[in-house]
Amino acid sequence: MMNIHNSPTISVILPVFNSDQYIELAINSILDQSFNDFELIFIDDGSSDNSFEILSNYAKLDARIHLIRRDNQGLIYTLNQAIELAKGQYIARMDADDLTLPNRLESQLEFLEKNKLHLCGSSVQLIGAAIGSWHYPPSHEGCEIELLFGVPFAHPSVMGHSSVFKELRYSFEWSLVEDYDLWQRAWAAGFKMGNVPEVLLQYRVHRKQTSSLYRRQQAQNSQRIRSRHWQQLLSAKLGISATEAQEAEKDLWKTFQLLRQLKQCYKGTEAEKILHHAFPRLCSHRLHSWVLDRTSWLSSSRPHFWSDHVF
Repeated sequence: MMNIHNSPTISVILPVFNSDQYIELAINSILDQSFNDFELIFIDDGSSDNSFEILSNYAKLDARIHLIRRDNQGLIYTLNQAIELAKGQYIARMDADDLTLPNRLESQLEFLEKNKLHLCGSSVQLIGAAIGSWHYPPSHEGCEIELLFGVPFAHPSVMGHSSVFKELRYSFEWSLVEDYDLWQRAWAAGFKMGNVPEVLLQYRVHRKQTSSLYRRQQAQNSQRIRSRHWQQLLSAKLGISATEAQEAEKDLWKTFQLLRQLKQCYKGTEAEKILHHAFPRLCSHRLHSWVLDRTSWLSSSRPHFWSDHVF
């Protein structure tokens, strides 16, 4: 039964910026959900294309749609504003160029309640410039291990209790990896998470590439969060001090030993299976971070008159 008045069950938050090429498909995929007790919050973050006109037309036709337009403030500001406005018991993320399958909201709501979780994502199918699918750990234990390497969810597939988002919010300190930071802080705060194993979202991959400057910043910020989670997880599971955990990050043998101890904590679980491949994954990330630090230092130390083609 639909409740469009004071307190819908779910608030779908969808930031929009110059998305007129795909936005109608995204909107229709939400409005065609099998579960219809939701509000749909659009914030047009200063689009210069026809996005606002398209959104306005839909807002006139469906009372569940709430539309805000303002000058460009960026993704993190937009997400936090939408969270503040959300009235639902749950918040579901969505991006303007993706497609939600008809049973997504219903399936995720059932999954959250059945497993007593605070946050969940789902498997996603790639569309656009790539094919295939991405799968994420169904269990909370699997997610907390996956956080050692990266995000445990596809960001636009996430749905969770409003209280989690309203308490923690997205942090401006972690631009480009704001979702990774949020999920790690949610874990540290004691919130439970998981993923619906089935595909509930079609995730559009674009050929446009992030600039090398942004890729570097994104990779460096990600490594800082990986290090933070490494230290906190070792403390929680093994009683390892932050200093010892930091030292182990510089010593492959210590890292290997601590990972073996972690595996014993997760005997017989999905997390143990993920930890089978943890050592090479961690080494790969740390090597990449070291290379980025070195190349960043070389770049900042070369004389300003040198050509970018010297190296």
